[in-house]
Amino acid sequence: MKLSNIFIFMMLSFLVGCASTPLKLQKFNDRNWQGRALVRDRAQGASYIINVNFNAKRGKAVRMDVTDTLNTPVASLLNQGGDVKYVIYRSKKFFYGAAQPNVMKPILSIPFDPRWIESILFDEPIAEKSWSCTKDKAGLLSECKDSVTGLTVRWMGRSGSRKTVEITHAMAEVQINFKEFRSKVENRNNLFELEAPQGYQKLRVR
Repeated sequence: MKLSNIFIFMMLSFLVGCASTPLKLQKFNDRNWQGRALVRDRAQGASYIINVNFNAKRGKAVRMDVTDTLNTPVASLLNQGGDVKYVIYRSKKFFYGAAQPNVMKPILSIPFDPRWIESILFDEPIAEKSWSCTKDKAGLLSECKDSVTGLTVRWMGRSGSRKTVEITHAMAEVQINFKEFRSKVENRNNLFELEAPQGYQKLRVR
């Protein structure tokens, strides 16, 4: 089955579900989201699907774990304030340093600052001068644009805790279908710790 057909099937399965009032996230501080993402890498002329798992403590830390469709680990990222650490498993590389837009490029093929992940998860405007955001008729965040990077983030298909987020850039497009929601982070050891696995090359983010 072609990737385009896989994604259409995935989106239709999401949209035909029973509609319900979108969940407002102001009361949640700790959360876990699970979903799938379609990445269209325009620069490489390639498309692929990945599983994404997010755990977040509002204002403190966000962890992102990525696996392929066979659940093989692809990458893990931890952002705490202005510091980021991430692992690219296939290349056996561990990066650390200050958060910046190029950090997400090896993971999602777009220049996306990991500090912005929390805004996407909690449906909050990205609080930087170069970003402008709009809301829909229901008062929910619908779109944010960055005049510096050219990134656009759109929230759509809301139903209960489910939603679809589309991130577009000249280099790539990422569509994340959030399927599952828990009102607390996952119960696993060292969730908000990330260190270089043995034998991995350590590199400072530049």
